[in-house]
Amino acid sequence: MIFTIWSTTDTSFSSLKGIEHQETLKKINDCENSKTDNSFETYMTISSQFDIDWSECDLTGIILRHVSLKNANLNNVDLSGADLTGANLSGADLSNAKLFGVDLRQADLYQANLENASLDGADLRDTIMEDVNLNNASLKHAYIYKTILANTEFTNVDASYANFCGQDLTKKIFHNTNLSGANLAHTKMQYTYLGTAILYETNFEESNLIGSDFSGNSLKKVNFEGSNLYSVNLKNSNLTEANLQNVDLTNANLENANLTDAKIFGTDFTTAKINGVNMDKVKKTKISEFEEKSDLKMLKKYSNLKEENFSNSNINNMDISESIFYKIDFSNSDMSNNKMAHVDFEGSDLSYANLTNVELLGSNLSGVNLVGANLSGANLSGANLSGANLKDAILDESKLYGADLTGAFLENVSFKEVGIKGANFSGAHMIGVILENTDLRNADFSGIHMPGQNFRGLDLTGINLQNAFLKSSNFENANLTNANLNSAYLNSGNFRNVNLTNASLKNTDFGGSDLTNASLKNTKIHNSYFKNAKMDKIIINETYSDSCFEQDLLNKVICKIKLELNPDSPPYETNYELRDNYSLRN
Repeated sequence: MIFTIWSTTDTSFSSLKGIEHQETLKKINDCENSKTDNSFETYMTISSQFDIDWSECDLTGIILRHVSLKNANLNNVDLSGADLTGANLSGADLSNAKLFGVDLRQADLYQANLENASLDGADLRDTIMEDVNLNNASLKHAYIYKTILANTEFTNVDASYANFCGQDLTKKIFHNTNLSGANLAHTKMQYTYLGTAILYETNFEESNLIGSDFSGNSLKKVNFEGSNLYSVNLKNSNLTEANLQNVDLTNANLENANLTDAKIFGTDFTTAKINGVNMDKVKKTKISEFEEKSDLKMLKKYSNLKEENFSNSNINNMDISESIFYKIDFSNSDMSNNKMAHVDFEGSDLSYANLTNVELLGSNLSGVNLVGANLSGANLSGANLSGANLKDAILDESKLYGADLTGAFLENVSFKEVGIKGANFSGAHMIGVILENTDLRNADFSGIHMPGQNFRGLDLTGINLQNAFLKSSNFENANLTNANLNSAYLNSGNFRNVNLTNASLKNTDFGGSDLTNASLKNTKIHNSYFKNAKMDKIIINETYSDSCFEQDLLNKVICKIKLELNPDSPPYETNYELRDNYSLRN
């Protein structure tokens, strides 16, 4: 299938004619071409149903701002880390789609189907989500404020730790919805049904909840401080350790509610029904959550701290999400199991910190010192790690979906069984990196500095290694089908038995490399350099080449003579000595 440029009568959205992001166009073309594997009848059936069919395609990290994908078939597509700001997705089928860390700000999702979709860490601010099917969708740590949600219900949705701050949720139904740890502060939730929602440690601070129904629900450790709970139904609810300070409970139904250890300072119970209420150990005075931990009393959710020292501290199992930590010293601290989504760590020191199993979705760690940090099992989806120093760090079993690691220093980092779809490693310094059981298909490693790296036997299908510095690296038995190796420096590498089918090798340096038994079927070789390379038994049928690289013996000999006559003149201008000794400016 040839990729088709389409137009739309909706002038607020662009066609694909204006798209200049080459990697995006390549992924779309690969997706379209894959549809040729279907039978003609099947394809015609699908085409008649949808304007665009990108179902089950890998489109991680693509950039399609303000384009029209109206009525598109995007079932089971992977758009993790994609930029779809302002896109028209009305009527699109996004069921079962992977949308980790996707940017959908100002996008139009009118009547879109998001059933079973994964939108963890997604940015949905100013998004039109009118009449959207969210059944069984995952919205963990997503931004969902200033969002139009008309006729959209949250049935069986996992929205734990999502940010709804200031959102209008009047008369919404949250049936079997997980809102644990979610931020619902300053929301309008009049006459909202929350009876079957999971609300552990949910924040309703200063929200309008008039007439809402919480009957029979567990509201343990829920924060209602400053909220309007007039005529709210709390019958048979569990309010253990809940914060009800300065709350208006006038005319509320609290029959048989459990208020053990609840905080009720300044609470108005006028005309409230309180028959059978358990008020054991109720706290009627203001107390600080951290009065017994004076050294950590400033650390909490939504903190805004500057130049504090928390080094060598135990700060684990806490929720400090959505905080600002400017130039804070967390070095050598135990921060394991913390919830730290959307935290700004600008200028902070996290060296040798224990960050195992932490939630860092969408957090800003740009330029941060993470030397020796243990991030095993951490969720860093959508996080900004550009320019961060992660030397000797451990990221085994972590999630980096849609994360930005451009220019990061990653020397001796362990990446065992890491999820990196949609992550951007362009320009990263990656000497001595361990890549075991990590899916590197379609990863963006453009411009990386990774000499001597071991890629032996890995599936690198569709990987982007453009302008990468990979001198003396081992690619033996690796699959580089559809890989982008344009302008890559691969001098003195081991490429024995490598599969380079359909790869792009424009201005690529293979000088002194071993390509014995390599498959270069349909490979595009333009202006590349093969001086002193071993090319015994290579497979090059249908290969396009203008790089002094020929199949028959006579032309090989002529080519080598030309190179011997001009030993300092490779087929393209490159100062190899300069590249060999190049030092990162960061």
